[in-house]
Parts: sequence; C-alpha cells; structure tokens
Amino acid sequence: NKMAYDLRVPFTTKSLIKRADPERGDIVIFMSEAAGDRLVKRVIGVPGDVVAMHNNVLSINGKRLDYTAQAAVADNAMVLTEQLDAISHQVKLAPFSTGRDSFNAVTVPDNSYLVLGDNRDNSADSRVIGFVPRNEIVGRASTVLFSLDYDNYLLPRSERFFAAL
Repeated sequence: NKMAYDLRVPFTTKSLIKRADPERGDIVIFMSEAAGDRLVKRVIGVPGDVVAMHNNVLSINGKRLDYTAQAAVADNAMVLTEQLDAISHQVKLAPFSTGRDSFNAVTVPDNSYLVLGDNRDNSADSRVIGFVPRNEIVGRASTVLFSLDYDNYLLPRSERFFAAL
C-alpha cells in the first residue's frame, strides 16, 4: 500500500502529504540508500524506543518479547512465534550462529525506525544497514503477490502467491 503513510508525487519518493507513521509490527517497503536496494522488513523499533537483542530474544523498552517454539523446518532452522505487542508472527532462525543474534541496547532516533527481517539470520536489516530514515519508507506490505526461490534457479514459489504477511 503505497499510500499507507504518505501521498507522494507519482513515480518518486517525494512526499506531498504525510498521512501516518509506521507502527511497531508493520511490514514496510523502503528504498534503502545504505543497501542501494528496495527492501521489505518488519518495524521493531519506532522513534524513542530502546531496543536490544540477546541470543535472538528482543527486548523493547526493557520488556522482553515472548516466544513460542513451533518446529524445525527442512533445513534444520527453528521457527518461533514472536509476540510483538498485539501482533504474533513467525520468525525463522538458522541452526547455527550467524554472529548477528545479539546487540546492545540502542535508542531509535527521531524520524528513524529499527527494522528486522522475519528470516532473522538471513536478513540485511538494521543490524547491517542501520536505522531506516522515515523519508525512505514508501509503503506498507500485507500480502505476498509473487515469490521466486533464489536458491532454486528462480523458480516460482506458488505456495507463497497471495499469502498474507
């Protein structure tokens, strides 16, 4: 939804009217200058939040998030349900440490957001590119329209077509 947060000049990222700001738990699309690409990630920290992670367990403003183990998947990764405020969603963790499973408490600056991928150990997110400036966020995602398997010759993953996020 390209109009979830701003009304923009068509075919640009220039905002004409600010409609709303992203909220914790939103899945946002942003044009990352740091990554040089368009990315889709979940908002974990909003301006003013203090966020920390220890062994893949998040704490926001001193409150540890709740996790429920689901199952191991085909590649021995662990799938957990993470409770982020009123939003329950699944996160996938690699069966080995990637060295990005912890970070010290950081305060999210004004007009910026801390974002993480739901595939936590295979995600170029705020742990790699830093905070996401508000002006780089161009929309909110709610559904997978089309998905390709980068590990399998870019074959379509039809089971993910039109899947809710």
